[in-house]
Amino acid sequence: MALITDSADNEIRATERTRRIAFWLVSTVVALLVLWWSFDLFQLWLKQGEELSYKQEELSQIVTENAELEIRRDALYSSDTIEQLARQNYGFVRPGEEAYAVPPPAPEPVRLPANWPFTHLAQTLGG
Repeated sequence: MALITDSADNEIRATERTRRIAFWLVSTVVALLVLWWSFDLFQLWLKQGEELSYKQEELSQIVTENAELEIRRDALYSSDTIEQLARQNYGFVRPGEEAYAVPPPAPEPVRLPANWPFTHLAQTLGG
């Protein structure tokens, strides 16, 4: 009878040991899965933080540009600015005024060397 109880005790110990090993194995796998999942979430959180800072910087640039454009728009509504642009860009004049167009200076003449292939060309061009 002692032999039967020893083998039964050994079987109980073996099953308890197997249960403990299985418990720790499952616990380890679950812990690793939780760590992996939280690592992905952490990376996603960091990426979203970077995107948020980039978008905030972009928004501040757009707001600044928008303010500058509003100032320019308000300046274009003044009659002095309209008159100045009409005179500069379109040659408008007030009644009784005369508009003069000053041509740009003439380009520099082409200077060619006095060597053989260029002498005939210089004579042809009048130089």
